Amino acid sequence: LRNFYRLGVRLITITWNFPNEIGFPNCKDEYVYRGLTSFGHELIGEMNNLSMIIDVSHLSDKGFYDVARISKKPFIASHSNSRTITNHPRNLTDEMIKILSQKGGVMGINFEKSFLGENIPAEVSDMINHIKHIRKVGGIDVIAIGSDFDGVELPSEITNIGEIDKLAFELKKNNFSEDEIEKIFYKNALRVIKDTL
Repeated sequence: LRNFYRLGVRLITITWNFPNEIGFPNCKDEYVYRGLTSFGHELIGEMNNLSMIIDVSHLSDKGFYDVARISKKPFIASHSNSRTITNHPRNLTDEMIKILSQKGGVMGINFEKSFLGENIPAEVSDMINHIKHIRKVGGIDVIAIGSDFDGVELPSEITNIGEIDKLAFELKKNNFSEDEIEKIFYKNALRVIKDTL
């Protein structure tokens, strides 16, 4: 971890789709209730000491709660949506959204179809449904853009960053203020980066 820090790394996603020395992913039922390892607990503490950003997207439910309990700094879920809107294990429950918000963190809206709903391709309106629900549960300050452009299998209506204006227009149509849109697009993420680093 310290070597990565010296090389300039300032954010680490704790797991991907396989267990590692730190914890367990949220891709199989058998991992949901398995949290951070003892090394994982140490790692979170040292990430706080080094002022590195902790990313819990892909981490098991138990791992999420472990990070929330241990971390003294805001943490993020870089590409996760609302599990209430779309029941995908990688999405966050309402309780998780509230905790993330209370800790001063953010969650980045994921554009992948299976995280958003049933539409193929996923539609901007699906993103709006998640954003509205997350705002209701955790407030506007917890929402950011995650996209997952480099990991999405089925493209949404927004297939690259050059089409992100579609989301801005749809947010305006749904009565989001200019300040709220700016928070979603960059201000919330920038705040967490500044608060943590």
